[in-house]
Amino acid sequence: MEIKKSNLDGVIFDVIDEFTINKFIAVGGESIVFKGEKKSVGRTYALKFRKMDRWADFFNFEMKTLSRLEQCSTSKLAGVIPDISLHVLQDLFRMIPESKQQQCIELTSPTAQYFCIVEDYISGCDLNEYCRGDASRGIIGNAPTADSSYEEVVAFQRKLLQWTMQFCEIMSHVTEEHRFLHLDIKPENIMVSSQTESITIIDFGKSMEIKNADDTVSLNMEFGDDVGVFGTNGFAAPECCDSPDARRSLRLKTTGIVDQRSDIFSFGASLWDCINPDRDLRIKMTEDGYFRRDLFNVPDGYIKELEGIIVKCTEKNPQDRYQNYDELKEAAQNAEKMLLERDKPKKSFLALVIAAGFLFVLILLSAGINGARASKIYEISKYEFDEIANGYTENDLNDYKDKAIALIEADPERTESYNEVLEVSYSDGAGISKSEVEDVLLKCLSHTADQAIIKEYIDTIMGNIFDFNNVKSVAESLALKRNLSSTDCDGMTIAKAIVDYNKDPVGSYQVVSEYNKNEKYKVAVDYLKQKLNNNSELKQKIVKSTSAHDISEVERVLEGKE
Repeated sequence: MEIKKSNLDGVIFDVIDEFTINKFIAVGGESIVFKGEKKSVGRTYALKFRKMDRWADFFNFEMKTLSRLEQCSTSKLAGVIPDISLHVLQDLFRMIPESKQQQCIELTSPTAQYFCIVEDYISGCDLNEYCRGDASRGIIGNAPTADSSYEEVVAFQRKLLQWTMQFCEIMSHVTEEHRFLHLDIKPENIMVSSQTESITIIDFGKSMEIKNADDTVSLNMEFGDDVGVFGTNGFAAPECCDSPDARRSLRLKTTGIVDQRSDIFSFGASLWDCINPDRDLRIKMTEDGYFRRDLFNVPDGYIKELEGIIVKCTEKNPQDRYQNYDELKEAAQNAEKMLLERDKPKKSFLALVIAAGFLFVLILLSAGINGARASKIYEISKYEFDEIANGYTENDLNDYKDKAIALIEADPERTESYNEVLEVSYSDGAGISKSEVEDVLLKCLSHTADQAIIKEYIDTIMGNIFDFNNVKSVAESLALKRNLSSTDCDGMTIAKAIVDYNKDPVGSYQVVSEYNKNEKYKVAVDYLKQKLNNNSELKQKIVKSTSAHDISEVERVLEGKE
């Protein structure tokens, strides 16, 4: 059909000949995106080519949505090109790198029909590219790796917290003022400006309108009884995963009712994805992996407050998440303050060490005593640790963490230092956050290869878990660390059984049988028993591979009756 330039409700209906398309940008779930310049104004735009069968949805909803959201930091609609000729589509296909052409192969079909959405071009990249990099576009990843310094990790996570606050401000406007849910938040839909590193939310193709900010929307009423996964698998909130397979895998009773907490879940999942440096690690559609995403696989230096934000965002039940963007923003602000505060003791201690070092150099020069400087630094560290250890309470946790690590680093070969740190770690009973303590102990272990010390630490950590919610993360933090996983001790045996129970239910069952009456590891073993007992498929495998006669016999063991 012949389309002439026109203006409808403030939106320009344009023609493709007005644009010089000069670069392929990306291919997403619905759009193939190019960079182009409008000849008449010499301005750069993002051109999003989409199949014509999506035209009605775009015209009736998304176009109006984008027009209403122009004042927010979201995609800015500059126009629409309703008719794209076949020869243009073929020219576009030739611009696409070979590695991406298979995803765009329909551009070459003789019956291909596409329209184009013209949006203001954001100079930068999406959050996934910013964090992981994209070799095809010459983008270097910024997410810290195992080799990154402490300072690099601190700087990166501060940026994440600032983005979280920006996200909350943007989505507050979107939800509270303009009454929309996005419902497809993921790293690819969060753009990072190359100039300011501020973020912009894009792609409102799956957004839903609400009457009030706290309202819910029924996906089932909108789309029928089998929605599938509304959004993107791995980032969509569980209430958006409305298909028999998804409900079964995630053990969901009801789905389809969404609200702003669904977007909060997706943002938490996005943060988790960006922080994780392992490109091959992708979240699995299972109850154990999809919810409460922790940071067991990330480099050292991330604070527990950031992990707490991600865990709370990705709770299974919406009522357990942040209830609105104000709550999430406040949590991010507090985490940033804590990040800065926790960095101060390190810097203060470093300044003290430097000052002390300078003084001791003068002493060395004047007295000629070799090795005095190292000895003095240790003495300072020991004195400060003893001070904090005397009367240690939950209020001293932050100081304890810095002083304990400083003591070990002052002289990693001193066995007694490890024993002293371990002795203080759990001395206050149930008052102190055990996950914080475990983080300190793992950092201490990174300085020694002494198997006796490592075994003692692992057994103590596994024996001091008092909350079911912590078992999985503690076990993973031990069993998945390369420098610890080969350690042969009771605690590591149980930790590996917890991590591997899905892959090796028989081995995990044998660990349960061995440690069933061991009070020291009761919580960890009870957690493992529950995981095995709740899965009939795993119990069948145990029956087939052990001397157990039937499932009831296995269940008696898992219930502690034998």
